[in-house]
Amino acid sequence: MPKIVLAQAKPILFEKQVNLEKMESSIKKASAEGADLILFPELFLTGYFTRERTLELAEDLEGPSIKQIQEWAKTYQIKVVFGFPENIDGLVYNSACFIGEDGEVIGSFQKVHLWDEESKYFQPGSSFKVWPTNIGKIGIMICYDTEFPESARSLALQGAELIVAPTANMAPFQHVQQLYIQTRAAENQVFVATTNQIGYEENTYFFGESAAADPLGQMLAKLDDREGNCLIEIDLSLIQKAREFPCYIQDRRPVCYT
Repeated sequence: MPKIVLAQAKPILFEKQVNLEKMESSIKKASAEGADLILFPELFLTGYFTRERTLELAEDLEGPSIKQIQEWAKTYQIKVVFGFPENIDGLVYNSACFIGEDGEVIGSFQKVHLWDEESKYFQPGSSFKVWPTNIGKIGIMICYDTEFPESARSLALQGAELIVAPTANMAPFQHVQQLYIQTRAAENQVFVATTNQIGYEENTYFFGESAAADPLGQMLAKLDDREGNCLIEIDLSLIQKAREFPCYIQDRRPVCYT
């Protein structure tokens, strides 16, 4: 069964090198545990409140930080998903990069639903993507995307079996984060995993509580507010079992949804 690591940690604002070192440490540990994929929080490469420095800190998929993480993914034979500010033709997106265990970039996803002041510094993405891999079909959504049912449903309709969500979720939204993880998993009958940032940045408290749920909406794991890796196993056969009855994807009536 595929093994996924939720790498809950606190990035240091603006300090890419420090954050890269944290990533290598977590990647190395996850690899030693036999993990197939490791998931880091939203904008982990730079920290969340990059504000006026966002463009300066952004990288494209050929950037030096991306190349470094590619090397680690290949060295430690593990897939890596992490948040970063992505420069695409001079426009910056709140993105997640997906790197394979061979060190190749599988793709990137640009956050569709921008939270609060994010629209001052980022362009919104325009599509949800699913990538076939040797551990199942994987889709990505980022933080606020999770709060819109259309996000996960769009991925599920494309065949996603595991949806991963890098997140920088802050107080006082602890009570809804777990609800969204379980609900998106149950209503689409897929696995959903979220890794959240921790600690204070400026005056904002990121509460952690990274978690994952199975296709029945049952919690597989939930962390507290401390730094650490959490290893979970996912049994993809549970998707078919969950969809034996009822099957929400099959029973939809899109003609009525206007």
